[in-house]
Parts: sequence; structure tokens; C-alpha cells
Amino acid sequence: MSTVLRIEDLIVHYITDEGIVQALQGVNLAINKGEIVGVAGETGSGKTTLALTIMRLLPTNARVVGGRILFNDIDLLGLSEEEMQKIRQSRISLIMQGTADVFNPLMLSGLQVSEAIEFHKNKPFHEAIEETKKIFSDVGLGTRVLISLPHELSIGTRQRVKIALAISTQPELIIADEPFTGLDPTLQAHLSDLIEKLHEEYGFTALIISHNLLRLFEISHKIAILYGGKILEYNDPRGIYYHPIHPYTKGLIGGLPDIKSPKSKKLIEMPEVYINPMNPPKGCVFWPRCPYAKDICKKREPELRKIEDALLACHFAEELKDISPWDFWKNNGG
Repeated sequence: MSTVLRIEDLIVHYITDEGIVQALQGVNLAINKGEIVGVAGETGSGKTTLALTIMRLLPTNARVVGGRILFNDIDLLGLSEEEMQKIRQSRISLIMQGTADVFNPLMLSGLQVSEAIEFHKNKPFHEAIEETKKIFSDVGLGTRVLISLPHELSIGTRQRVKIALAISTQPELIIADEPFTGLDPTLQAHLSDLIEKLHEEYGFTALIISHNLLRLFEISHKIAILYGGKILEYNDPRGIYYHPIHPYTKGLIGGLPDIKSPKSKKLIEMPEVYINPMNPPKGCVFWPRCPYAKDICKKREPELRKIEDALLACHFAEELKDISPWDFWKNNGG
């Protein structure tokens, strides 16, 4: 199976008045053709920075310090801005978080999608409009939305228009940054179903970034757990959910509500420890919150290595792999 996107040792910093923020600290990730890969992590873990770096849309105070981003063996970081513009939207689409920076508030929703088809697929106006009607139908939108301004639409409908815009040029890769944010659980479920349906029909590869693990479990083929700018665990959803290995992943899974769990199995609450991105901990980035941390964790960064079917960045993965989240955190002070 061919690899559509390969990220190698990606390091990204932000230059601020207070100092240098180390947003990404050596991210490695590979996404094969046709896969949906989820990236989960709490606020500040580097998720949005990852998406913006791939698209080459970082703010002016950001610096890519090291690494490569290979899209079908093309190093995106080595392209000129003109070359990158030919790839954006036509071959890689980004579904941005929020809608304020996506839509022209004075332009009809349908025209904003058809304009992308005209420009990137070199289609005449009438053909672009017909394609837009079909795409709107595919994402569950009627013709009324075609002639509506963005502010006239609900949040859920605007989200579908954003998806229509993303798939309008039939890109090879779609990146979605927090697509479930701002939606109630019912709309989130509808959106999950829609993504699965469109993936089956259009066959795109996708990187979906979210703090909502439950939704990622529904639609992803693999999930990467990002923390402090580093990937700590990478596995298929079943492995992440039923057999989490890294202490952080165990804490995330143990903190998810499950109506089937006995009342005696309380939700895990990991200790709140602030990680300063301008002075991240040496060694393992998670050791200040990990009750199992040893001296080696504080001195040497663990490599991302294969343990069973997963990729793990933990010195003690073999020792911890068969311990349940509740037993681990209960026995270690969680």
C-alpha cells in the first residue's frame, strides 16, 4: 500500500516575546492511501500546528526547525510558495476549525464551492454549478443552501458546506482540524456517518484532528496520541481502546464515560501538571504526570518503537502493556 503522507522528525517552534515555544518536538507519522488517521490530544498538544505545517499556512512567527513532510514523495517544505499553491485545495484540502476564516460572508455558499471547482479543475461556470449541486446533495444539503449566505446557515449546515468545499476538487488528502467542535452529540454522530459515507464514495485519504476520542474511534483506521508536541502511541482504534499501553493513553481511555462499566469502576483523573512549552521536560515529555516515571524517563527521550501492533514512546512499554488503565492508575496513585 502506497504512503500518501509521511512526516519525519518534524520540529516546529513559535518565536514570541516571552521566548521560544516548542510546539512540535520531532513528530513522525505515516498515512497510507485510503486511510483515515485520527490525531487525538488535549489543548496545546500541537494538533493544529501539525495541520497548518502540512498546509504551509503557519503564522509568520513560526519556524520549521527540522524534519520533512513528504506528500507522494514530494517534500512540501522544499516547495516554493507558488508550487505549494498548486497543491493546496486541488490535491490537499483543509477543513479549518471554525468558519470565520473560511467563507466570504458576502458570497453565496454554492458560489464559493463552484468557484473552487472553476479555478482548480478548470471547469466552465455552468459545469462547476452542476458539480456543486451534486456535491451538496452528497453531503446532505438541498438547493436552498446553494443560494444562502453563510450567516444564514446553522453551525451544522456550515460544517457540511466546509466538507463540500474540501471534497469539491477531489483531493488526494483531506485534513480536518476539530470538525466536531461546536456540534451537539447528535450532529457529531451525523457528521461521523457523513465522513464514512463520503470516504467510501470518494476514496480520499484523511487526517482528522480532534480532542474527541470517541468520534475518532468511529471513523479512523488508525489513531495517533499526541502530547506535548510528540506522538506517544499509534495504533488502530481497537488497540487504543481495548489495549492502551502508554500511561497517558491509559489515562485518556480510563477517563471516557462508558454506560456498560460497573459503578465501582470510576473515571480516571490524571494529575493536572502544566507543561511549559518554552521549557519542556527533558527525557519523556509525560514523566511529570506519570506515576511510573523512573530516572531514565527524566534523562532520556524514549524512541517511538513497535510493541506488538502499536508504536510506543515509553521506556517501560513491555512492563505496562498488559495492565489495565484502572489498575495502572489505581496502583500508581491515580
